[in-house]
Amino acid sequence: MIYTDSRYASGLIFKAYDSRKEQYSATVLRQFPIQSSGFYHYTWTERDRIDEVAQEFLGSASFWWVIMDFNPEVIDPFDIPVGTVIRIPSV
Repeated sequence: MIYTDSRYASGLIFKAYDSRKEQYSATVLRQFPIQSSGFYHYTWTERDRIDEVAQEFLGSASFWWVIMDFNPEVIDPFDIPVGTVIRIPSV
């Protein structure tokens, strides 16, 4: 379920049938925002957490998803390998 205040609410919902499992699955195709602002690089350390990095650089832990939007190659925000260089948007 996608709520109206979700960042995925404006995305295109794609429904596909999986014949092996005999069930439907839904995917949201979402266009990432085009950012005109700059960003800088941050190297992930062993003790980093995505919410703490968002709090430090963006002013709120709830903006962790903004960092993820700038780094679509990072699949799991809770398992970022040490040494990974991520982009942090400048505010």
